[in-house]
Amino acid sequence: MNTDEVFRMLEEARKLNFVAYLAWGGEPLMRPDAVKILKHAHDLGFYTSFITNGTFLSENVREIANTVDLTWVSLDHFSDYHDELRGLEGAFSRAVNGITKVRQAGKRVAINCVLSKLNADALPGMAELARHLGVKLAFDPMEVFPGINEEYALSRAEYGNLFLEVLRLKKAGFPILNSYDYLKHMIHLKKYSCAQPRIFINVSENGKLTPFWCKKTNHILGDVRKQSLSGAIYSAAFKEFAKMTDGCSLCSNSSTVETSMFYSDKVFFKNCFRIPSQIINFIMQYAL
Repeated sequence: MNTDEVFRMLEEARKLNFVAYLAWGGEPLMRPDAVKILKHAHDLGFYTSFITNGTFLSENVREIANTVDLTWVSLDHFSDYHDELRGLEGAFSRAVNGITKVRQAGKRVAINCVLSKLNADALPGMAELARHLGVKLAFDPMEVFPGINEEYALSRAEYGNLFLEVLRLKKAGFPILNSYDYLKHMIHLKKYSCAQPRIFINVSENGKLTPFWCKKTNHILGDVRKQSLSGAIYSAAFKEFAKMTDGCSLCSNSSTVETSMFYSDKVFFKNCFRIPSQIINFIMQYAL
């Protein structure tokens, strides 16, 4: 999609009462117009965020500080071993330097760490790094793409043990962003009803609407280069997707699980009466 096409999509999304925009990739800052797009989203009133590997973060700090509400930085390890995993010398130091500069500019940063066999030993070190940098930290299981990365996937039991350790770190006071509900899901496969079609949509770089790493389907749901955004989300294909995911709890990515649990009536009202309030805690960590 070119710049104008992205702008039109964002403008229509705002009219449809979407409230947040997340840019990711690949590496968003490789697009020459990335900051321009983020600024347009921010000016429209979106809660604006993006996911970066941090390589180009330092040189874009001033623009990011004025346009982005939350910067996510992907780190696989707490040492230069991250460079080996990414295949790029200096990737770790550049990411950490970028995080530090964004924090110095007074903006919110969070680290996202994707867990696999390659970095299963990284939990305590990542927690210490996040605390040292003064940022939040979220963990995600690696998505498996057959024929590409399945040899690095952890077993269900291994993920259960890892997220049990994440839970211990959170209880010990480390700045873990994953909610208790999400961690319990990863440890015990706690059930939820997928809310993805009701809460957020995934638009690819070519304008195609697709489910976000859905375990049931990867069918194209629409195309914002050929139809309006409202036409896509009110289409028969999208309605079928919503029907298909109702009651489903197969996914483990935090985007789907966290939003589904947060917007679950049962969980939401339970959290309203918890002390300290999980709702206020969520808003403070993600938005304030």
